[in-house]
Amino acid sequence: MTSLATPSNRRKTTLRPIDRAVALSSLALLLLVGVTLLMGDRVGVTLERVSPLGVARATAPIKIQFGEAMQRDSLQGLVTLSPAVEGTQNWSGNTLIFQPARALEPGSDYTVTLEAGGRSESGRAILSDYQFSFSVRRPEVAYLAPADGVPINIWIATPGVEGSERQLTQSPGGIFDYAVSPDGQYIAFSETNTATNTEDIKIVDLETGGLRQVTNCADSSCTNPVWRPDGQVIAYERVDYNTGIEGVGISPTRVWLIDLRPEPAVTTPLFPDTQILGYNPQWSGDGRRIAIFDRGSASILVYDFGDDSGLSIPTRAGTSGALAPDGTSLIFPEVVLQEGQEARTFLQVADLTSNAVNLLPGTSDNASDEEARWSPDGMSVIVRRRYLDERYTRGHQLAQIDIATGAVRELTDDPRFSNGFFSWDATGEQLVVQRLSLFDDQGQPDNLARPQVWTYDLETGEYMFVVNNAFYPRWVP
Repeated sequence: MTSLATPSNRRKTTLRPIDRAVALSSLALLLLVGVTLLMGDRVGVTLERVSPLGVARATAPIKIQFGEAMQRDSLQGLVTLSPAVEGTQNWSGNTLIFQPARALEPGSDYTVTLEAGGRSESGRAILSDYQFSFSVRRPEVAYLAPADGVPINIWIATPGVEGSERQLTQSPGGIFDYAVSPDGQYIAFSETNTATNTEDIKIVDLETGGLRQVTNCADSSCTNPVWRPDGQVIAYERVDYNTGIEGVGISPTRVWLIDLRPEPAVTTPLFPDTQILGYNPQWSGDGRRIAIFDRGSASILVYDFGDDSGLSIPTRAGTSGALAPDGTSLIFPEVVLQEGQEARTFLQVADLTSNAVNLLPGTSDNASDEEARWSPDGMSVIVRRRYLDERYTRGHQLAQIDIATGAVRELTDDPRFSNGFFSWDATGEQLVVQRLSLFDDQGQPDNLARPQVWTYDLETGEYMFVVNNAFYPRWVP
């Protein structure tokens, strides 16, 4: 007779707590996958971060960081500014970077629009337009001070705002020189170590105050940092002392590069060939070319990173001149020495595509032009000029020359002052100028004068005093 199993004889099927948890998690995951498949593109691409927000610098790029890798071509033309500003798009990882073609207008408000339609590599779409806004801050001016004492440090002031001067660095050894990054967020400077009599290059973040040393020049002098326009590489001058090498003296100046993208930064010579020397580096506006002056060959060397080519421009002036923003031409000085006459400097233009060299339009036989600086749009230059005719000036005046027509606009005509180091602001509307009083109000030599920092408005022709006993001014956008 067949008997039925009693409850005590059955195998128990009750799940343990851990098994129950695993089962529930698996079920939840399956449900999530199912919901995602059902929703498809309805989730959309998410944004991780956007900038700038609030207050921005005139040269700040527009950055939009996505939560996943994007089909980059699908975003082309979908980022716009209002008021409208043309620009270019490039990428860094998942971050789209819109770089306006010209500096934004200080005091203005801008709205950034990311239009819907772009897609990620997984196929998800940006489902709706996204907007954010910011205002553009007034530019500031950086300078070195005091001019008549030590230690010299970097200061910053806002033109037109009394009492705005503030000391940026607190170096006991002093600052040798410095440069402001193209986006205005950083300042690279060479600082003197009085214990070793050497200079190292450091970078200070103007937003956070963070400090970063990017060279290790324990037995060298590393000076004159010059930012590449994209802000990722710095060219600088290096002199090695060779104190530990018997019978070897101080090395000639060479140009080195600092690549800031890795951490720590990597520094290497511009040219591996140790016989190629040089100083006074400068970049073209697109970062494709760099120019240096080689004392050994008495020429300006222009190197093109795009096709690994170079050319040499002979000159006795000892400077690398001024590269045009588009990098296709270079203005450089030449010296005229004639017996019985005062030495005169004139400016020439080298066409780097045709190798032709011609006088700078607007050049005068009755003036000595010693320096030129291109406007941001490349349409004109400001030259530092001394008149040698009946308008004879002991110091330098400033004149603007239209490159296309050679038309000359005299910006300053005050023999009491000499105008020295100067530079354009990012908008091309103002200059910052280092000035020195040569004569007092009674026409007597001003022996107690100290260099001053002024700004010059190109539209109104008005000077604005910034600070006394200071030198080497630069704009901070």
